[in-house]
Order: sequence, then C-alpha cells, then structure tokens
Amino acid sequence: MKEFILTKYATLKYLFIALLVCFLLLVFRIKTTHDTFGLFLVWNLFLAFIPLGIVWFMQFNKKLFLNPIKKILTLVLWLLFLPNAPYVLTDLIHLSYSPSQWFIYDAMVILAFAGISLYFGFQSILELRRLLKNKINKKLLNIATLSILVLCGFGVYLGRVVRFNSWDLVTNPFELFTTIFQFLINPIEHKLVWLFTLVFEIFLNAAFYIFQLWHNSIGNYDTTQ
Repeated sequence: MKEFILTKYATLKYLFIALLVCFLLLVFRIKTTHDTFGLFLVWNLFLAFIPLGIVWFMQFNKKLFLNPIKKILTLVLWLLFLPNAPYVLTDLIHLSYSPSQWFIYDAMVILAFAGISLYFGFQSILELRRLLKNKINKKLLNIATLSILVLCGFGVYLGRVVRFNSWDLVTNPFELFTTIFQFLINPIEHKLVWLFTLVFEIFLNAAFYIFQLWHNSIGNYDTTQ
C-alpha cells in the first residue's frame, strides 16, 4: 500500500480534490433541497472506478501475468466493468426529473461526475496499454483499443436502454446472451442498437484521443507508468 501511494501520489492527489468537489456539489444540493436526487451518481462513480482499480491491481501484482488463466480472467473482468465509465454520461437523462430552478446546477453535478468517470475509464485503458506494449505491437494495440471502445458503446446501450448491468453475466446470463444474439442476427431490425453503438464509439474515440493529448501535455508523474 505504501509503494502504491508513493508511486501514484500525483494522480491520487488531484483525484482526491476532484472527488471532493463532486461530493461537495452533491451534498450542497441535498442539504439545500432535502432531496436525494443525484445519489445514484455515487454508486455509478464507484462502478466507473473499478476498471482503473483492476489495472492498478495488475500493475502492483506483476506475477499475475505469469499465470495465463488469471491474466485472461482479470482482463475479462476489466472489460466487463469498463462500460460503466462512459455510462455515467447517460445519467444526463435524469435531468428530466430535475426542477427547473435546479436544472443547470444538476447538469453541472452530473457532468462533473461523468468527467471523473470518463477519466477512470480512459486512464485504465492508457495504463493497460502501457502494461501490454512490450507484449503486443502498437498496431494491434490500437486495433484492440478501437474494438474495446466499440464494445463500450454497445455496453452502454445494454445498460442504459435494455437495463442490463455487469452483474447480469453471472446472475442473468441466459437473458443477456439471448438479447445480444438477437441484436447480432437481426441487425436491420435492431438498427438503432448499432446506430447508438456507432455514434457513442465515435464520441469515445474522439474523447480518448483528446485525453491522450492532454495526458501527454501535462507529463507523466507516476513512476509505474
């Protein structure tokens, strides 16, 4: 734990400040209105953090890569939770329940949580790429990243529209895979699924590209990276 804190100190410091601002914004809203609107963001933020937590675990448990089965299972688990990061953006839909006098404020709160959630997701991809760069050539790594962001777009659709979640792979796998199979064998009938996936994937790729530029511009402060 001490090694983790020392190597990730710069990242953790700014993350703590960002999280504190988000929670203060939410607490102010709840205390002022006595309305719990927005509490769902805390849970969604936690789910969004899991992919980054998994990658950090992999960074400080290098022996994990010596066991192919454990490595694959860990990567699958990471991929299953990754769509939770961009999913928070779709929480803007809850603004339909926001009182008019709080609409702009609520939008700011949701966007603040969504921004940190996207950071969690993109940072996990960036750090995983660095873990794998000596094992996979850059071209394949870029193709894999593109494919992962496509799957994220599809995963967000499953979560927001169909209302599946990451746990359904264990608790409700039959219905989950049946639904996915129907989307795959009837693409024309379910064209809105693939349109949503395409649009969201384009957005995520553009956002990830900007994130990489920003990350490169501020420098690299974590010694594990």
